[in-house]
This record gives sequence, C-alpha cells and structure tokens, in this order.
Amino acid sequence: MAIPSHFGRYEIKSELGRGGMATVYHAYDPRFDREVALKVLPREMLHDPQFRTRFDRELKIVATLEHPAIVPVYDVGEEDGQPYFVMRYMNSGSLAKEIEKGKFSLEDAAHLIEKIAQGLTYAHKKKIVHRDLKPDNILFDDTGAPFISDFGVAKVTESTSSLTGSGIIGTPAYMSPEQAKGEEVDGRSDVYGLGVILYQMLSGQQPYSADTPMGVVVKHITEPVPEILKMLPDLPPEADAVIKKALAKDKESRYATPNDLAKALNLVALGHEGNTAAAPTGIRSGVFKSDQPDQPTAVTNSGKNRSTGFVVAGVVAVVAIVGFFLLQNQLFPAPVPTLTPTLAPPTLTVAPATSTSAVEPVTPTLEPASPIPFAAACSANNLPVPEVKETNRACITKIPYTTVRFTAGSTYQMPDPALKCEEEVTQDGFTIITCTGKQLTSYDLKVCSPPKLTNADLAKCSADATFDSANQCCAAVAPAEAGCVTFAVGIGGCP
Repeated sequence: MAIPSHFGRYEIKSELGRGGMATVYHAYDPRFDREVALKVLPREMLHDPQFRTRFDRELKIVATLEHPAIVPVYDVGEEDGQPYFVMRYMNSGSLAKEIEKGKFSLEDAAHLIEKIAQGLTYAHKKKIVHRDLKPDNILFDDTGAPFISDFGVAKVTESTSSLTGSGIIGTPAYMSPEQAKGEEVDGRSDVYGLGVILYQMLSGQQPYSADTPMGVVVKHITEPVPEILKMLPDLPPEADAVIKKALAKDKESRYATPNDLAKALNLVALGHEGNTAAAPTGIRSGVFKSDQPDQPTAVTNSGKNRSTGFVVAGVVAVVAIVGFFLLQNQLFPAPVPTLTPTLAPPTLTVAPATSTSAVEPVTPTLEPASPIPFAAACSANNLPVPEVKETNRACITKIPYTTVRFTAGSTYQMPDPALKCEEEVTQDGFTIITCTGKQLTSYDLKVCSPPKLTNADLAKCSADATFDSANQCCAAVAPAEAGCVTFAVGIGGCP
C-alpha cells in the first residue's frame, strides 16, 4: 500500500509501523516546525464500529496521561472521516533496538526501570493498565529519556465495557499468567511485563520461548521462572530474587506497584531506593544518574556496606533473643517434666527345661505371619478417571488455539492427525496441551488413567480382579475403556 504524501496539514515522511488497529507515520508539522508521530485509523477499518471505538478509547486514555515517562499527545482530529492523533516523535529508537545492541548492566537497567515504573504507577493511579508493555513500546528521545507508548489495548479498571472479544489481547512473550488465561487484570499485570523486560535487558533474551505464540503463553502460565544466575553467575543473588518476585505466577505474590519493583532493584544495583524525581539524561553506561547526593552507585561498594549492616544487625538480634530466653526462664520457670512409664518390650515364652541337671537351649516359638488380607470388592465403575477441562480458547496472530488440562500421568489420543499440539506439565499435578488446526473444527480427546499396580496391590485381589487404589478395593478386570474419558474439544474461528 502506497504511503500518502500528506494527511491534513501533516507531511508524511515514512511509515513507522502498522498494527492490527492503526498505522503510525513519521510526519512533519509545518505549523510548529517539528517532527511528529501520526497515528491513523486506516480506511479499511472504518466499517467496523469496534475498531473505531477502540481507537477513540485509546485517544481518550492517552490524552488524560500527562507524565514525563509517557509519550505526550500534541493534536487530535479527523481527516475525511479518518480519526487520528499526533504524538511527540521519538527519534532515538526503542528499547528493543537497544537490547539488540547488547546486554544492559544491572545499574543501567535499574535506572531505566525506575523511570518506566514511575510512568506505569502514575497510569495505575488513573485506573489505567497498559496490558501490552514490551521493549517495542518503550521509546527514547534525543536525550535518552524513556517514554511509554501504545496504549491501544490498555484497560480502564473501573470500566464495565468489554471490547476485547474472546481472544487474548496483548503480546504472548510479555503476558502475565492471569492475562494469558483471560482473567481479570490490574496493575500487577504490568509489573509482570516489567519483570520480563528486566530479565531480557540483563540476559539479552526472553525468559520463555516456544515454536508457537500459544506455546509461549502456556509456559508463562505453567513453567517456573528460569534461573538467570545460570546465564549470569556474576549477577547478585538478590537481583534474581527481584526478578522472581516480579514474575510470580500468583499476582498476590508480586510487587504491589511498579515503583515497589524499581525500589527493590535499586537497592540491589545502587545501594539505595533511588530518587523518583530524578530526571534521566541517557540510556547506558552510568549516564542515567540519580540526583540523590552521597549515595553509593557501585554494586561492589553497596554490597559491602549492606554486608556490614547485616552483621551488626545479626549480632544485635542474637543478643536480644538470648536475653529474652534468659528472662523468660527467670520469670516463668520451666515445668517439671512428667515421666511417662514405657511399656516393657515383648518377651518370648520359653518352655521349661525337662532336666535340672542340664539346661538345653530352646528355640522360641514365633507366630506365623498373617496373609495379606484381601481388599473389599467394588464395582469396575469405581475405577478412577482423569479430570479433563478446556481452560482457554484464543486467537493469536489470527491463528486459533485451544488449551485443555487433565491429570498428569494420563495418556491421551487425538484421532485427527491435522492437529498440531504442544504439551506442558504443570507443578500442581496437571498436563496442559495446546492445539491448533483448521478453524471451526472439533475433535474428540480421549484421556485415560492406567492403573498403577505394585506386587503388594496385586496380592490383595484374586486373579480375576484388579486393585482400585483410589477406593482401596478389588474390582473385576475392567474393559479397555474403563478409566478413560472422551472429551469433545472445539477450535474456534478467528476474524
């Protein structure tokens, strides 16, 4: 599609990006003699009222956000039926481009995360959750100051309207588990996205990868946070702890706000919580500096100071604890222990000797071991069957996916060879498979729980029965379908 030369009074210089809902141009505004970014709803989307509603909603959201870490809006309007808005042009690229150049130091990462966290926390106070935080949406101006952009899928937490449809909204590589599962999100979902960005800045790669976007989504839901210390052994262990807390699967276990994450990271990287009012002046190599005076900035020095503090605090704590117990013994004497009589060990009964002249050894008589008792009989219908549940249907990059969860250790069969599935095992005893195939199709998923028998279990039942471990009973040998469940699964359609 040809790039227009003008849009209203704006002269189009190049196309910066094209997404599912809008196109962004690098433009020139002759009225104010400045370069700008022009975001336009394409004509082909004007016929769909939902796209127009989303575009208008983004405009209203961004227009209400005035913060030094959020891209400002200069102008809004409509040209020949096409709505648009004009933003400040960021001429120093994105964080994604910076990460491609190489890994960030812990100090540089901390300074940048602090600035982004300030903008996010401000937005959260306005009841706005970004929901698509990623390096491509963090832009730099010519001074190296970072700005959050693209609130196209942002959510107003107090809004009751739903414009997201049935699919997952966001970028799979940076989605929080609750967002990936289609659950309600709040500011802690952005904390998770910020944690993924921090991991990527330090390591140069995303924490999870898979062959398909839905495979990445499943890993965010099920897999533990990768050990960044295996890649970066020189990184302080406290930094690993910060990342794991930011990427906790349960949002209740994460930092409550982005600023809380930034403060914790600053303590590790800089030795202090930072100065939230400091103005950024660069991207890397110590150019981002806090305005707080007399604060250590080197990791080695701050670690030494913290270690000394920990030793002193530990000594004080030990003295306090010992004093407490000594005082407790004086005020509350320990009760006199009560002796409980113990049972004498069993004795063997020995037959009396038949002669007084010589005592012959007598072998004690031991009772024979009782046979393993047979378990009670039960119906074959009591054999355990796996729990099977469809947990999600989604459209990612216009490809339909369906996700099914069932008891780990079960076997499964899918008769349709056209399906492409990925399998993950969760930590809570379930297996998750994510399948994709032709749209608007359905298939039968057969899941079976084969009985796991030991020799002791087999001895509890007769030869013509099998042991039901779940119900502790003997059941007649079950037919081939026993312990299986057939679950109908459908693959939805994507617009």
